[in-house]
Amino acid sequence: MLRRSAMALGLGLGATLLLSTAHAESAYPDRPVKIVVPYPAGGYYDHVARVIGDALRTALKQSFIVENKVGANGVIGAAQVAKAPADGYTLFLAAVGPNAISPALTPNISYDPIADFSPISLLVSAPNILVVPASSGVKNLTDLVAASKKAPVNYAHNGVGSSTHLAMELLKGATGMQMVGIPYRGSAPAVVAVTGGEVQASFGSVLDVLPQIQSGRLRALAVGSADHIGALPQVPTVMEQGVPGFESSAWSGLMAPANTPTQIIETLSRAVNSALKDPAVVKRLSPGGELQMLGGSADDFATYLKSELKKWRKVVDDNGITAS
Repeated sequence: MLRRSAMALGLGLGATLLLSTAHAESAYPDRPVKIVVPYPAGGYYDHVARVIGDALRTALKQSFIVENKVGANGVIGAAQVAKAPADGYTLFLAAVGPNAISPALTPNISYDPIADFSPISLLVSAPNILVVPASSGVKNLTDLVAASKKAPVNYAHNGVGSSTHLAMELLKGATGMQMVGIPYRGSAPAVVAVTGGEVQASFGSVLDVLPQIQSGRLRALAVGSADHIGALPQVPTVMEQGVPGFESSAWSGLMAPANTPTQIIETLSRAVNSALKDPAVVKRLSPGGELQMLGGSADDFATYLKSELKKWRKVVDDNGITAS
């Protein structure tokens, strides 16, 4: 009799625990949620996080607070979230740097970019744009490839291991171009170098090079994304110019620590994807058509992340690139 009573008590406690867990997940979020952004306030990734956070607040009736955790190209912020409780109250503004390029460059990084995170949804991307000085005789990618085979082309990038560096190395490997990379201390001096003709070409984020393209100081040869962008509708993609599968952009996504309950992931994913279809949100994210809206399921994001890791690890290994 006592044994049956103990078993009944145990079953009752177990059922209560399951019900309370299910209730907690169904009531999510019942307190403010933190979005860790691994880059400074005021920049591209911070802007994306704040717009998406506002949209989530509207949809889920709870505050989403941005916390900027800066350092080591996003690695410090990623490491913090990887160790956070898997309860849905600490999220990560994932990016190509800390989630794909840094793990490719640094094998002993302090987190596993796949195993330590639960993808929620891709957000947006800022494509890299292949540019040359407006005074250049190069009019398209075919011209640039031909010119490089007569004499190596000097190109500017934002530093060894940066996305603009790896983008050009990816293109070089796909086309057989002869090129020499010239590192600069960030995007601003790299853009100045190509605008002034100090170098012959560069890949630059659309956010960095668009003003110079629009003012006629740079010529855009190709868009690094899979599709055209609204800000430069007439500029063909790299893929359209004979390089299948090429893609290079500063993408962003939303993640949670690994093992976050599926119901919470699905709640957030639905809200994010709804926001990315809202014209008002799209206008805030990309008023000039610079960015591409991505979205998609958690599984879509997981698949994309694996492909990005594979791509950039190959570029790093093939070219012997190490973290600077």
